[in-house]
Amino acid sequence: MIPVETVLGESPLWDQRTGLLYWIDIHGEEIGALSVTSRRWVTCPTGRRYGSIGLTAEPGGLLAATASGLEIVKLTNDGIHEVLSIATPEAHIPGNRFNDGKTDRQGRFWAGTMEDAETGQRTGSMYRLDPDGGLTRAWGDVGIPNGLCFSPSGETMYTADSMDGTIWAAPYDMSTGEPGPRLPIAVIKDPGGPDGSTVDEFGGIWNAEWGSSRLVRYLPDGTVDRVLEVPATMPTCVAFGGPNLDMMFVTTARVGGDGGRYGGSILVYDVGISGIAETPYQRV
Repeated sequence: MIPVETVLGESPLWDQRTGLLYWIDIHGEEIGALSVTSRRWVTCPTGRRYGSIGLTAEPGGLLAATASGLEIVKLTNDGIHEVLSIATPEAHIPGNRFNDGKTDRQGRFWAGTMEDAETGQRTGSMYRLDPDGGLTRAWGDVGIPNGLCFSPSGETMYTADSMDGTIWAAPYDMSTGEPGPRLPIAVIKDPGGPDGSTVDEFGGIWNAEWGSSRLVRYLPDGTVDRVLEVPATMPTCVAFGGPNLDMMFVTTARVGGDGGRYGGSILVYDVGISGIAETPYQRV
């Protein structure tokens, strides 16, 4: 357990090149970075609400999905050194913000938007950022976008919507970045709901269940394969990291002060399975 004390920890992201684990605190408006060898970490105030982050081709940079749009930030030991705005597709919807995001196996970045006030409005959309900077709105009618990840081969795209409790799978054209028809593979009932996901080396989908104190490993057909109880009420996202990609990192939240024993910390597990390194965003 790493006591980083986030309010709403999210988007754990391992950089195999530098040996750093990154994460964000959405409500705390911070980016964190941890060296797993020294177990030392730093946090950097951002002054903005980040919903998710991805690697960039240049180590030390991150692609960030923010409350207002997509941007590239360059980090130094002193904090954020430079910010480059890429796109602001929903400037006309001031009540929306970006939430979950992830790169595909070719380095395109996907991220979804949502209504920040969470009153039940489905005003969000899913976007794809291509290497040339072009932004495509893939679909709308999104409630709370989560669970973005891709199969080991890259031929299946997984998404979740926390508002309706559904995890979806879609065939994915790796050459064009176009997903096919989405089909539900799991529906999660109360008290939990699907939050962030990752896949392991064998294609299992690990999903953090917000509100239920557990992680669930699904097989590609939606069959529940394994359930891992965690000492935090609101696990938010999961990622593999470490030198051999065999360490599982779980971000958590303590929104409202009821996060469980280790709410707000990063939990670390050895589940006997390794993950797959995330592909950096390949900007040209």
